[in-house]
Amino acid sequence: MGNKYINLISVVLILLAFTNCTNYRTMNEEEVIKQLYKKYYPNESSVSKVRYDMDDDENHVISVTIENASDLTEFPEELLAFKKLEQITIRDCNIEEIPEFITEFDSLKILTVYGNPVKEIPEFIVNCKNLKQLDVENTEVSVLPDFLEEIDLIGIYIKGSQITGFPKVLYKFKDLRILTISNDELPSDIGSFKLKVLCAELKSFKYIDQLEKLIELDLSNSTAKYLPENFGNLQKLEDLNLANCKNLVKLPHSIGNINRFWGITLSGCSRLTALPSSMNKIHIGALDLNRCYNLKSVPKGMMVGAITARETKWKAMPSGIFYSTCHNLDVTDHQITDITGIGNMYNLNILNLSRGNIQKIPDGIGRLKELSILIMEHNDIKVIPRALDNCLKLKGVRLYGNPVYDMEALEVF
Repeated sequence: MGNKYINLISVVLILLAFTNCTNYRTMNEEEVIKQLYKKYYPNESSVSKVRYDMDDDENHVISVTIENASDLTEFPEELLAFKKLEQITIRDCNIEEIPEFITEFDSLKILTVYGNPVKEIPEFIVNCKNLKQLDVENTEVSVLPDFLEEIDLIGIYIKGSQITGFPKVLYKFKDLRILTISNDELPSDIGSFKLKVLCAELKSFKYIDQLEKLIELDLSNSTAKYLPENFGNLQKLEDLNLANCKNLVKLPHSIGNINRFWGITLSGCSRLTALPSSMNKIHIGALDLNRCYNLKSVPKGMMVGAITARETKWKAMPSGIFYSTCHNLDVTDHQITDITGIGNMYNLNILNLSRGNIQKIPDGIGRLKELSILIMEHNDIKVIPRALDNCLKLKGVRLYGNPVYDMEALEVF
């Protein structure tokens, strides 16, 4: 008899426990967003971030991002309130596993667990029939399982994970367009892929020139010395990132066969001494030369919108820069003393040459009819040239930290 009462009490307690559980599936989506904010973004000084996007009708949350929440060890069940969720991003938290309830999101297209101690990709993920992109970068995942071929993925992100080599299952994805990976080198048949975006940390750049459909190529932190001579085969390439390729000795001449780049990033390529002459054939939106300590020359006539070169320690401006079509020149933390020739940059709109050893603003600066902002703080300038009066569009001058510093004397406001 006593056991019956004990069992009855246990059942009641269990029922009460379930009764007190929050059923997020029936909750208002806006209310749940407020809960997430309160829980994972308690104040503006919090390092954690919560972001979300609504659909066009502002009725349903379609994207949720939670970042840097170190106390987050599992997927928030609050996500179940979002009936039309298309993207889940949980980044740099402490999630250890992907929960099965993600299969309840019929519209889920993108799943990101970047920077979490997730150890494996669960097999039930194949039930996410609309999943298109899977990001396990910088996780503890060591295997890209074969069952993933059951999903029509177009984007796979495994760079920085524990996955080694070039997983064979990748060949199963006929529509793969985005790939991030860490490997010694790409396979010799990489050209069989129709990749548009590749982010790879490599020891050799061999076979990259086979990926003729590439639009974005990120090879940052790679240790190879040379790009393939036929690199110019990548006619569709628009964005090239070679940041911190510290062993890179030169760029191939064939790069000039590529018509246009939105951006070329060479920051940290400390062994580069020159850019190939063929680069004056390319239209470049932005050229990043940060920490290119040994760069001595660029081709004359480069068609570039903006040049950024910070922390270069240059003692002289690389020859050719003053003959570019640059609109925005930002060279800071340098050791340059002489900028004779700056007057040849007729398209220049913004000029920042702060934190160097420049002793004089040459009179040629008066030829810069488009110049609107001049920043040359912390140099050794002692005289303000009257030629600045000829810069009719000049709206702001900053010379703080120079011997001549006296804003009233500029007479350009």
